[in-house]
Amino acid sequence: MTDISQDVQQRAAQVPADELLTRMGYRTIGPKARDRLSRVLADPLLGLATPEYDFHLASRAFSQALCQALAMEPDEYLPALDAIEAYLEEERQAYKPWLFVDTGFKRSDRPGTAIFILAMIESKRRLRLPPDTFRLPWEQQLQRAQQVVRQHMADTGGELKIWGRIQRYLFCYAEDQMLELSPNGEVVGDASWTGISQASVTLKGKPLPLPTPVGEDAT
Repeated sequence: MTDISQDVQQRAAQVPADELLTRMGYRTIGPKARDRLSRVLADPLLGLATPEYDFHLASRAFSQALCQALAMEPDEYLPALDAIEAYLEEERQAYKPWLFVDTGFKRSDRPGTAIFILAMIESKRRLRLPPDTFRLPWEQQLQRAQQVVRQHMADTGGELKIWGRIQRYLFCYAEDQMLELSPNGEVVGDASWTGISQASVTLKGKPLPLPTPVGEDAT
């Protein structure tokens, strides 16, 4: 992915914000337009990662208008913006590796706890890895997962509230592909969902989606 943002920032530093917005076609310039311009200029992805529309320009159109207002050539900025969008699309489509924290929990372990409560805290057993993990070589993905396991054990003391004592971690690195990691982060071998109890609830016969994996607050 090309780095167009630095060029945009350098050019924009030579033009007052209101003048730049005027060149971009804004007739009435207020705090919201100035704030948006400031955010896009500070963003290496030039605002393309977040859909936004201010009744004048959507995300891609805003970035293009900004480049045009800075007298950049189309054959310079259009391929660069295309590259950013391709980068973001790859990220949206990619499988994001994550960790499942297995305590060996069975529903019978907590007969008095409502299934709805268990479903709401299911995310505590799902640890999100940094978003760029999928871009790393396989060996580095595994190393990162092992680091997260060791840090999680240190943070939790090896215990998850309600779920119980942590027995192992499942490193889910692709669709239906996972490795078992010990509590100290060592690779045990291939794993599967067999025998693992996961909490879920249904609405009118349809399962509600499980909470998404959580980050550092997974305790």
